Amino acid sequence: MTREQAAVFFFTCVGFGFIPGPALLQTVSLTMQHGRRAGFLSALGIHLGAMFQIAIVALGAVAVLKASPVLYQSLKVASGAYLVWLGILRIRASADAVGARVLPKNVVSSSAFIEATNPKSALFYFSFLVQFTDPERSLALGWQLFLLGVCANLLFSLSDVICVLLAHPLRAGAMNGQRALKCGQWATGSLFIALGVAAIVGQ
Repeated sequence: MTREQAAVFFFTCVGFGFIPGPALLQTVSLTMQHGRRAGFLSALGIHLGAMFQIAIVALGAVAVLKASPVLYQSLKVASGAYLVWLGILRIRASADAVGARVLPKNVVSSSAFIEATNPKSALFYFSFLVQFTDPERSLALGWQLFLLGVCANLLFSLSDVICVLLAHPLRAGAMNGQRALKCGQWATGSLFIALGVAAIVGQ
């Protein structure tokens, strides 16, 4: 990879890392509700889920996924339904629970699931990473994809950490009023539901 390609790779990853999506929304929402620790645990879960996606890409399974509309649509519906369920749980949570210090038991696993079952992430990794590979190199194409994916994932995780650090100070102000907490609760829950419905209907 040339210096120019490396620069494009770096800035593209950083830019994509701050684009709002299910994973980033999960991290910011948990940070606002439960504090910095919850946000970092969510970022860890997203990182693990992304590694699963990268492994799929490296093994070439994305090609099978793209060639199977039924499998692709099934995964979209499953992940979309899960997002809708998370959104409903977020809205139904009591205001006291929103500001509670006790963390949900499934922060890491739910965040990992959101990222690992997002077919758009797998397709993005494949479409993006392949642009920086070179079949003529001695290193196997699968290993090139895997190493590039690890680098991209680390940059994405850095973006998540920055978002946690930016969202945490906002939580202190929100804790001053239950109405603000409830509004944020409904907003994040509604966004999860909207994203889930969009994934199901294919918008």
